[in-house]
Amino acid sequence: MIPRTAQRRLTDGQLAALALGSLWLLGTLGALTVGLLLPLAAFLHLPWIALPVPLVSIGMVYLVGFAAPEAFPSVAKPWPRLAWAFVAGTSGVFGAIFVLEVAKAFDPWFAVPFLGVPVLLVAGLFARGPGVRVGAGVLLIALVAGGIAVPASLPLDTPERRLASTGVPHDRTLAADLGTHRLPTKTTEDSGSLIVEYAPQLWVSPVWTFATDVVESCETAVKTAWRLENATCTQVGEGEFVRRNADRIEFVQRRGALSVHLAGNHNWKPEELRELAAKTHPLTDAEIIAAVPKSRGGNRTDVLAEFATFVRAIFTGRSLGY
Repeated sequence: MIPRTAQRRLTDGQLAALALGSLWLLGTLGALTVGLLLPLAAFLHLPWIALPVPLVSIGMVYLVGFAAPEAFPSVAKPWPRLAWAFVAGTSGVFGAIFVLEVAKAFDPWFAVPFLGVPVLLVAGLFARGPGVRVGAGVLLIALVAGGIAVPASLPLDTPERRLASTGVPHDRTLAADLGTHRLPTKTTEDSGSLIVEYAPQLWVSPVWTFATDVVESCETAVKTAWRLENATCTQVGEGEFVRRNADRIEFVQRRGALSVHLAGNHNWKPEELRELAAKTHPLTDAEIIAAVPKSRGGNRTDVLAEFATFVRAIFTGRSLGY
């Protein structure tokens, strides 16, 4: 609360700015804390889980209005203030969802400084001074319109755009499908190649997978941090080599513009590593979408459709286990 003595030292404009700034800060903090119940409620389709979110938002707005009634003179009395708090607080909740859907077109972290803006602008429609009210209204309309139009004008999210953002050509991608789990567990870049590993940890005998420029012979130097010291090298097939030392064995197989390397301990035989190498392949479109991050340049998003889907998930559907 703002002490009365402090209020008397502030001009009306300063007091309104302080109150609106407090709403922005509290709205942002609320969205980052109790607001996390919203995605949980949407996931479980249980609206009662989300109930504390609007209650906290409404209470926060009411508290600011109570602490600084001079900043919002049109709602200075208790019942108008409660109605104002209900409208601003509820709008702040739905506005934060809208902000998050807009940010998904770029980066979800982009939403953080804007989560408290909706409650600030809606509350500002009732603030002292016609300039503040008009400014809040114009800015609110502009941000809503821009939040819909800008993501809709961005390029589509495609495998080609995702791969282009990495700077790696498709023929230098590699999926190391060495386990039963289909979720990618690691995405790395090695020697200008993009490698996606599926369940790479074989617990009894781990296997390391990487790719380099084509290995033409045992004397070919490769750009990689992997080194087998004091290793012998034998060519075992066309474009295939086996390197080994006292501790490790490495199988190398040419694959188009790359050579695929699989290395492990001596529990592995060259034939077994060759079988694992046969399971590697250039990334498919589905694998690129699953494993490679979206382009940071922004991706086309239907914000209204995503907003409606999120809200509908809270209030419709059945909970897990039913």
